[in-house]
Amino acid sequence: MIEHGPAAAAAADEVHRGCRGHRERGLRGRAAAVMAAVAALAGPAVLAGCAQPAPPPGSARTPAASATASRGGAAAPEAHARGTAGEGKGQGKDAERAADPEVALALARVAKARGLPVRRDVPSRVLARSEILERVRAHVEREIPEGVLDHQGEALAALELIPADYDFTAGMYRLLEGRIAGFYEPEDATMYLVDDLSEDEAHETLAHELVHALQDQSFSLGTLLEFKAGDSDRLAAVHALVEGDAMSAMFDVLVGSAFQVDESMLRKLVAMSTALSSVGDTPIVLQESLGAPYTDGFAFVQALRRTGGWPAVDAVWHALPDTTEQLLHPEKLAAREPALAVAVPTAAALGPGFRVVFDDVMGEQALRIAFAAYAHREAAIGAAAGWGGDRFVVVRRDDPEDKSRRELALAWRLRFDSAGDAAEAGRLIERRFGKGCRMREALGPIAWTARGSEVAVVAGPYERRGGGGAGGVKAAGTCAGAKTWLAEVMAGAAAGATGTGEGKGRGK
Repeated sequence: MIEHGPAAAAAADEVHRGCRGHRERGLRGRAAAVMAAVAALAGPAVLAGCAQPAPPPGSARTPAASATASRGGAAAPEAHARGTAGEGKGQGKDAERAADPEVALALARVAKARGLPVRRDVPSRVLARSEILERVRAHVEREIPEGVLDHQGEALAALELIPADYDFTAGMYRLLEGRIAGFYEPEDATMYLVDDLSEDEAHETLAHELVHALQDQSFSLGTLLEFKAGDSDRLAAVHALVEGDAMSAMFDVLVGSAFQVDESMLRKLVAMSTALSSVGDTPIVLQESLGAPYTDGFAFVQALRRTGGWPAVDAVWHALPDTTEQLLHPEKLAAREPALAVAVPTAAALGPGFRVVFDDVMGEQALRIAFAAYAHREAAIGAAAGWGGDRFVVVRRDDPEDKSRRELALAWRLRFDSAGDAAEAGRLIERRFGKGCRMREALGPIAWTARGSEVAVVAGPYERRGGGGAGGVKAAGTCAGAKTWLAEVMAGAAAGATGTGEGKGRGK
């Protein structure tokens, strides 16, 4: 499911207005960050990218339906196109209708700007917001294994990136509700728009989603964005390519050339728009995660286009980035620099009954977002740039006597490109958590240490009662126990830090 919403739509609108010379300026901030939110819900964990879905310390993605302009909007599908979509591509009564001339014209214009062929018409439908949200929920339930979102939320809570009592899954849905502008669904190859878009919003959303349709026709988005456990960083990199490609082509259509768009200004507009359109209690890391696929992806695609035009972008679709590090530093993609190997943290020190319920990679993009919650943006970018590889786990022990009670904890290993890079990251961690170990009333102990080019963090255990992230929380561990566990994690890190990626260079 590839969506278009607030951050991207409002920023696109502001750039569009500026390039067209309109007097009216200012961010609308009404729609809700596009795929990033659902990436978090349907793919990689939230910081990545997502969910997809960017994570935590981790996103998802013919004859045409009849469509006409909605509320004066360009080629917004007509309300009579509502109903149940076909089960497969090109299926159902909507698929039997002739392609709407305006949508077909827009598709041809977008295809020319992007340089991709139109292999089939794109069905398009207008739905009420409640119907759109129902489809998002259905997509998530279909694509994401049960428990994944809850455990992503626990990872964020353990690292104090969201409040201990914040219901992560419900919070992400609140961000989407009332703000999403539209999405493209690879499963049925159909574009869906919300039924209350203004003319400009319809233009922007249509252009963006039609790029996704063309991407799907040439590169099979559904397969590329499929959820895979432990694969958040790679999926976040692909997600950013998908959105950056669509943003760049969209600006070509809207303002004549994406190179008229200042990348630093776009970042500011996206950040402002996301903040203005967010629910009041939305944690900053979730807001940042919404914009990252668009801004980082746009910068990446623009860098490729400067050196080789759209053919250079197409080449990356056939040799996708393996990490967000490669996305953030294109020279590392050119060198195919791999991540450093990191063994999965163990938790024997916690005692019997604890089991790993979530195992993933944060990656540089998500690390940057996490560090930005501990320090200002430039310091976070600098510290995250030394990322070489990482692995984190959420472990859980259920109470056999009380089904509503469970204990949770997190262990996280990081390898950096040098001891200096590890020390730089350690300073940010110390700034937030202090030295050694800190006891927290709700979340229990958090302890960390650095040795050479490696850093390890353990958090918890803590007890949670009730469902989701909003259940009652209280500490269930001690600093003495955390330090013992930390020693176990570091010992395992030394044993596992061999092989893949030993030749990585900094080059950042």
